[in-house]
Amino acid sequence: MNIEEWSGYELSELVLEEAANWIASLDSKTLDENGQIAFYDWLQAHPSHQHAYLELSELWAKSSCIKSMEHMVEKSQVVSFPDKKIKAAPQPESLHPSSSPAWAYSLAIGLIFVGLSMPIIQQFV
Repeated sequence: MNIEEWSGYELSELVLEEAANWIASLDSKTLDENGQIAFYDWLQAHPSHQHAYLELSELWAKSSCIKSMEHMVEKSQVVSFPDKKIKAAPQPESLHPSSSPAWAYSLAIGLIFVGLSMPIIQQFV
């Protein structure tokens, strides 16, 4: 899945790459005053720059939060099962649920239909 699929806005690969580079530079705090001015100039140059920066910076922030909360997530563990196959004891026929009669399905569908149509019927009563 790419950014266009979930944002509904088409951004060029170049604009996305530039926005990602600016976000990385801002996050690493390596920009001097001229770099910050260049960033603001780039941001104001086109609306797609603003949109790309907004979308990617939100994604960057969310991923940072997830990374900082990693210790709170329960880790999955692999459970090993015994190698031997255990045969289940045969069940008596009386314990197996019997199949419902054919009329029970029709009754269930009818009751659902009545329940769904009750608000409409109550409007006329």
